[in-house]
Formats: sequence, C-alpha cells, structure tokens
Amino acid sequence: MSNLITRALKSISTALATRRSAPDDDPHPSVSSATVLITHAEVCNRHGTGALLVKIFADDPGLVVFYSRDYFKENLIGIRTHHLEHPETDLEAAKIRVAKLLRNVSVRRIFCVPFYPDDALTAIAAKELTGAPLVVYIMDDQNVYTSGIPDQWMNSLIERADLCFAISDVLQQGYQKKFNRPFWFLPPVASAQWFPPGVLASPQNSPACGVLIGNVWNLETLALLRSTIRESGQPMHWFGNAGKPFIELDPFELSREGITLHPNLPDAELVPQLRTFDYGILPSGMLTGDSEHDWLFRASLPSRLIYMTCTAHLPILVLGDPETTAGRFVAKLGLGTNCPYESHAFSMAVGRITDQKASREIRERAAEIAPVFASESVADWIWRSLELKRPLDDRYESISKQLADYSLEG
Repeated sequence: MSNLITRALKSISTALATRRSAPDDDPHPSVSSATVLITHAEVCNRHGTGALLVKIFADDPGLVVFYSRDYFKENLIGIRTHHLEHPETDLEAAKIRVAKLLRNVSVRRIFCVPFYPDDALTAIAAKELTGAPLVVYIMDDQNVYTSGIPDQWMNSLIERADLCFAISDVLQQGYQKKFNRPFWFLPPVASAQWFPPGVLASPQNSPACGVLIGNVWNLETLALLRSTIRESGQPMHWFGNAGKPFIELDPFELSREGITLHPNLPDAELVPQLRTFDYGILPSGMLTGDSEHDWLFRASLPSRLIYMTCTAHLPILVLGDPETTAGRFVAKLGLGTNCPYESHAFSMAVGRITDQKASREIRERAAEIAPVFASESVADWIWRSLELKRPLDDRYESISKQLADYSLEG
C-alpha cells in the first residue's frame, strides 16, 4: 500500500511541476497530428544517421525533433526541434522536461533511434505522456555488443515499443535474441530520384580511382586507411566533412599521400561526381577485440554503402575484417569485395573489382537491387507497418534472408 501511495504522490508532483514549468506563452508553433522523432544528434547531412532520417522524414509536415547532442548546429527538417539532454537518468524528471516541450503538440506517433540513454528516456517519457504508438529503430548498437545504454533503459524502451526495426541483419538477430521479441530488418535507403535509369558503365580510369564519402570517426581507422592508400599508390578522392568536427585533417598532407579532399556536396553535385570513379571505398573494422569501435563495424550497415551502390553503381571495396556487417553485405549480395588494410592486398582487390567483366557484373547487380532501397515510400511503409505491428510486405526481409546464415557467435 505504501508503494502505491508513494507512486501516486510522485505522479501528482510531476503533474504540478509540469504546470509550474510551462510558460504562459509558448514560443513554438502548435502542432496537430505530430510525428515525434527522437535521435542523438541534429537531423542533417553531416552524419549518416541524420542523412538517412532526412531522406525518410523530409516530407512529414508535422515533424517534431528531439535530439540529445548538439554537434553540427543545424537541423534540415522539423517544424519544431528541441535539443534535450537529461542530466540524471530519472524518468519522472524526464517526463517533466518532455511534457513542457510537448505542451501544445498533439502527438500521433513516436519514432526513436536510440544512441544515448537520453534518447531512450525521452522516448519512454513521450510514450507515457501521450500513449502514442512507438517505433524503435536500432541503427547503431548501444546495448548488445557495447554498453552505451544500460539494460534497464533499453529493456524499458523496447517493452513499450509497438514495432521494432534494426538496420542490419546482425542487429536484428542480436536484439531479437536478447530481448525476446521480433525485430524487423529496415536497411538504409537513398532517394530514387538519383538512381540512374540503366546500368552505368565503368569510366575505366587509368589508374583506377576510388572514392570515399562521409566521415571516418576514429583515428585508428583513419591511420590504417591513410597508410594503405599511401603505400599502395592507388589514388582516392574523399567527399564529405573529412572527419570534422571530431577529427581535423590537413588537406595538403593528405594530398601528398594520394588522398584528395572535397567538401560536402548536395546530391545534385555529388552524384555526378561519384559516377566518374571506378569503385567506392568503405573503411571498416579489424574486429580484433581491442578497438573501441568494434561494436560499430560488427553490427551497423553504413548508409553510404547503399548510397554509392544505388546512385552510381560503384563496386564497393570494404577494408577490414570480412565478417564486418559491411563486408558480409557486399560479398553476399555480389556488390563488391573485402581486403585487409595492407597495400598489396588492396591493390589486388582494386584490380579484381575494376576488371571490366567483374565491374560490369557488379554494376548490373547494383542496378537490379537498387529499387528495394528507394527512400520515397519508406515513411508510408513504416506507418502502415505500425498499424499492423509487423512489416507491410517482405521487401526488406527478402534481403535479410540472403544474409541469414550469419552466426551470432562473438
């Protein structure tokens, strides 16, 4: 009985605190039938998660964004955006903060991409406050292969979810096994407006020239990539923010190593550039167990892999252990190959995937598979799946089945 009284008093206290903290004049516009999107950083093209969320939710007129880290100082989508951290992992305190920011929002549904405990707390709070259906999408593991979000909060989030997705087959299997509920495969997607109408032929540069897009997040992987390019003599162009704001690079020093840096470009400029290269480069992990980023490479499927495959039909060369998610994906689906961070192995791999016959076969496969990864219908597919509490169709599960012989050991 005393526990019931305590919980009741705490609930009353939360409600009163929420009323006291709510301003008389909310500066934010009221939103009806809102989609609440909860993620770890601003929704922008400066990082893979943000770029993917832009593609999925750009057309949602009632999007309200909560993000827990302020890295890039820009949000590309959202009628309202809120930078919200929780200094203490206390649900009642989180509910007070979330209630204040949802004061004049009628929430239709919630979509959470958890990376920090803050994200899980915000989603749990929003679910309890509104009762709206909740979708959880695991893009980067923070619980099964690493410990970023404690079991208490991840389990609480998943228990409250009405539908759960994972970005890779590895995460799908791992989370299903640990939390004993279905997780469905939802891979990265790209806008079909940038897909070529037919199979793109290789430009047959001499020497063959590779391209990298997006970030390299840690110094260890960057050092391995640089030494491989430098010692192999194979030229590489790098489009993106080149590690900023997390890693600062000297473009002149990299140029001497064979790496040409380019800025972030919009799709209309980037896609034609990608089509001038012979292959795409994807740095991944060695899975030796001594890298702090092993969890990322082991389980996450990079959105840039899908982007390069679908928009430019580039054969993909994954550097690192062949059992990384990216390495297995290109090998299983016939989209490229793998090699270690070693100059001779790299040069041999470049030769294999830029061979005229091999390149043509890979590019034909890329053209064949690309429509599955079109982003235009994904939001509608997600919401219709949410109504059913299962995938609307098997468009993505059919890909997952092609990767299904992966062992969960390790």
